[in-house]
Amino acid sequence: DFNRGENLPVMIFANWRGFSGGTRDMYNEVLKFGAQIVDALVDYKHPVFVYIPPGGELRGGSWVVVDPAINPAQMEMYADVESRGGILEPAGIVEVKFRTPQQKELMHRLDPDLQSLDVMLESSAASEFVMGGASAQEVEVKIKAREEKLAPLYTQIACEFADLHDRTGRMEAKGVIRKGLHWRRARAYFYWRVRRRVMEQDAICRLQKADPALTVEDARAVVTSWVSGGDDDQAVVSSMEALAIDEKVEVVRVESLRRRLREVYAQLPESERSGALP
Repeated sequence: DFNRGENLPVMIFANWRGFSGGTRDMYNEVLKFGAQIVDALVDYKHPVFVYIPPGGELRGGSWVVVDPAINPAQMEMYADVESRGGILEPAGIVEVKFRTPQQKELMHRLDPDLQSLDVMLESSAASEFVMGGASAQEVEVKIKAREEKLAPLYTQIACEFADLHDRTGRMEAKGVIRKGLHWRRARAYFYWRVRRRVMEQDAICRLQKADPALTVEDARAVVTSWVSGGDDDQAVVSSMEALAIDEKVEVVRVESLRRRLREVYAQLPESERSGALP
């Protein structure tokens, strides 16, 4: 109804942690309904805004459902600076990318105590006893105890590092969201952003009706050339309100008619061209 009847923009507040794939989700046909949402968004002809609210998370299959890549001409994604987004949660990333062998390798590279114990262990290979009379077996016990002591700390640091990848700064740098927003300014931002997109969409539709040869990208480029303001949505709205849209669309329509007449005229045989025009 929004797409074909009321022609309305859509605002999606996304706070979903993904699709588990378990028996309950399969029984409730979560995957099926998610696919229906994707199909609807792919065909949507009006602006769609996806916003991850403060404290919200967008993970796994849920991200795929509302990813702007499925309809880049209409969809835009935003995230609050206190939100998170990514396929896996930080703990899952750590389990996959920073397992126990990698943690121990990093410990031995950074921790001075483990470095000293490693030296003692190497020295013990040449003699049965090393500094302080400690055997190789005793050194290995000390190394293991030190690794167990450091493991929670390194896991916590790794989770924090993985969490940095899920924040708005990184999402914006990777191009998966358009902008990170502060909640207290989000309403004003979306007010002007929605107004701009709706006015641009109306102008694009009118241009395509006036000149059917124009693609959405071509029509958007024409509209952009008419207005000033750049990325300032409020300035662009003011510029479009002061614009004589009807006159500019009429110019495009007349030029389109001229072009089509020239194309038809060029297709006539030479003998028929002289009598084709009154």
